[in-house]
Amino acid sequence: MTFLRSAAVRVLTAVALALVLAACGGDDGAGVTEIGDSSGSTSGSSSGSGSSSGSASSSGSASSSGSASATAEVDCSPVNPDLEADADTTIDLVAEDYAFDPAEVEVEAGVVTFAVDNQGEVNHELAFLPGGGDVPFTEDGAPDEAALEEMGAFELEAFSPGQTCNATYELEPGDYTLFCIVETDGETHWDLGMRGTLTVS
Repeated sequence: MTFLRSAAVRVLTAVALALVLAACGGDDGAGVTEIGDSSGSTSGSSSGSGSSSGSASSSGSASSSGSASATAEVDCSPVNPDLEADADTTIDLVAEDYAFDPAEVEVEAGVVTFAVDNQGEVNHELAFLPGGGDVPFTEDGAPDEAALEEMGAFELEAFSPGQTCNATYELEPGDYTLFCIVETDGETHWDLGMRGTLTVS
């Protein structure tokens, strides 16, 4: 009887540990909600919407970025590749250490593809905050995941230098903040000035 109880406890402990590791395995605390199917490895659905001034819509999944991936090799998976054929516009962006070029983008509402070329020496992402404004941070200086999700933030996940990755979204009119919150040497790229604006008319 004691053996069976001990075995059951060991099994339950192993299952609980596996669930915790699975839940935390890809999360290093700096991700935002991604809109779009980037790889099929995670799933779920959400809609990105911001203030009354702007929103984007599509299905999505949780994602991550940050210091753990700042220089590690990361494969580039397009966001919403099925929607890309319907794109009205393609915006070419360069991700540098630590800026977007151009930093100010204007586009008409509709289906838009962002082709992002990482010309930096570390991994970068392209994240969007509907409604514009600053990325929220917690009191200890970490990106506020809950607030970002509530505000409808979405992203093209961090990818390696030398890669060009595409992300396609159906964008509604409004203002968006473009940003990267990957961490390098304890500082987010947002803090290092990697941010810009997107105006959708």
